[in-house]
Amino acid sequence: MFLKCFYFISIDNYITETIIWNIVFGLSVFILILIVFLIILRNKIRIDARKYAIYEKKTEQVLIEYLYAVNEGLELKDDKKRNKLKSDLLNSRKRKIITSIFLKLRQEVSGGLIINMGDLYEKLGLHKYDRIKLNSKKWNSIALGLRDLRLFRVKGIQKSVSKFINHPREEVRREAHLYFIGVLGFKGLNFLDNLTRPLSEWDQIQLLGQLKKFDDQEMPDISNWLKSNNDYVILFSLNIVSLFNRIETKDELLFLLNHENEIIRIKAIELLSKFEFIEAKSILINNYENLTKKEKIVFWNFLKEIATKEDSTFILKHINEESFEVKVIALEILVSINKKEYKLLEENSNDASLNKIIHFLNRNYGY
Repeated sequence: MFLKCFYFISIDNYITETIIWNIVFGLSVFILILIVFLIILRNKIRIDARKYAIYEKKTEQVLIEYLYAVNEGLELKDDKKRNKLKSDLLNSRKRKIITSIFLKLRQEVSGGLIINMGDLYEKLGLHKYDRIKLNSKKWNSIALGLRDLRLFRVKGIQKSVSKFINHPREEVRREAHLYFIGVLGFKGLNFLDNLTRPLSEWDQIQLLGQLKKFDDQEMPDISNWLKSNNDYVILFSLNIVSLFNRIETKDELLFLLNHENEIIRIKAIELLSKFEFIEAKSILINNYENLTKKEKIVFWNFLKEIATKEDSTFILKHINEESFEVKVIALEILVSINKKEYKLLEENSNDASLNKIIHFLNRNYGY
């Protein structure tokens, strides 16, 4: 009985060892095949990398020669190379290389060469692939398509781009806005008519940077945008007014003093001060009690530039404002327009904080 049990145990061990060795052999073969595959793949990647590096270098040289030849007014009759580039666009890898070369050169050239690049970009048909990206379901593809269309100033697609003015993704909206300004200049500002989404400060800085490149004599009437229902459009328009000194917007600026948005009211006061529109003084004085602390500070800085002796009564009435900054500005204004009242205040004031400021002004500015 014992020998019989030992016999069956031996058979079981043999079968188990056989299975294990078969598994080890199979895994070894699989690993060996995988190593060979990875070696072949790595070599192929290296070969392809060298091949495409050579292709990139040659293609870049062709593009540079073409751009400078056109810029010098030379007629290129041989379209063989250009047709070769067109056919290469059918290969996605080569198309990416050609696009990257265009983007690289775009950063290195200026003036007429940029226009030539735009023309060649369209002649090769690269803009068609960018337009295809506009139909993508991926927001980043749309943004890249808009960027390239803007950089190479592809026109005639405003209707397609306008669909993205109020896109949910900020990155897509930004590229759409930049397209209109970068390609159409001041005429592109018309996208503001349909803007319902926010314009971040960074977006506004970029848009204003684009606008600086154009002659401000071509700027359209912006008064309607100062009356927009979108506060971001108003704020952007106010930045345009400030940057390009659009003093013809005085009536709109005065109207904005009653806007419900504090930031807009403050910006309007700052611009009225910058342009020294004294009509704003009486409006702000009459509404002084309703101004916020920030508005009051901006207003007092405005008054500092345009105050007259007739404003002494108003200044004395509000000389004891809680705001330290307002007190300082008020005293500076008073001493500059009515030294007699300033001296009387200095002699009769029982306000400790006010007296400290008076003492400071007298000591440092000789009042």
